[in-house]
Amino acid sequence: MSALSEMSVRDAIFGLRATRIFQDKPIPEEILDEVLEAATMACSSGNTQPWEFVVVTDEELKEQIQAEMVDAFSVIDAERAQTEAQLTDRSGRSVTGRAAVTHLHKVPVIVVVCWNPERGIRLKGEYAENADGTLRETREIPGGRGVSLFQSAQNLMLASRAHGVSSLFTTFFFLKREEIKKILGIPPNIFMECAVFLGYGDEKLGKPKRLSVPEVTHRNRWGTTYELSAERS
Repeated sequence: MSALSEMSVRDAIFGLRATRIFQDKPIPEEILDEVLEAATMACSSGNTQPWEFVVVTDEELKEQIQAEMVDAFSVIDAERAQTEAQLTDRSGRSVTGRAAVTHLHKVPVIVVVCWNPERGIRLKGEYAENADGTLRETREIPGGRGVSLFQSAQNLMLASRAHGVSSLFTTFFFLKREEIKKILGIPPNIFMECAVFLGYGDEKLGKPKRLSVPEVTHRNRWGTTYELSAERS
């Protein structure tokens, strides 16, 4: 297995962008192996390691998923309060998943991230079965099911970035969760939570634009601005 590139953790974090359009170019298997291993190294609640990954590379499966998402977005677009123009930023990029859905068939790898309630002992027996075989919680899980999965997905994306592979984190498969679970053969008792698109970007992206730390951070009490040290300001 190849070692990660020499990119620093800081460079990977500060350069990570949500990429929605990818080249029709495969990811080398050794890179895919390594970034998936990085995903399994995430921390998890009670060390339950509840993640299950479905790695989709099959063209026909991607086309089936795309058809479901095109249908889902046609309904959403008709219901939105905002126009398409209002949902397009100054660079011409859609701020929704529309572009990702349009180009979904070209994404080299789609990693569907699922939650297995049978991992570990902390939550066993705390689910009830619905009539259709799916599960529901009998109590609220602090932070929700994504509390462990999203850490794993972030590991996956940062490790990919270190290899020059772009990514997109999305939860829009939830709009067609039962249909996509059926396409991928995901059992009823497994929760499909999110997906990460992986590939080589085919759109021009600049540096990330983010609100500054003082704009979003409070010191001790809400409303007391966290001020950066002189070295950082």
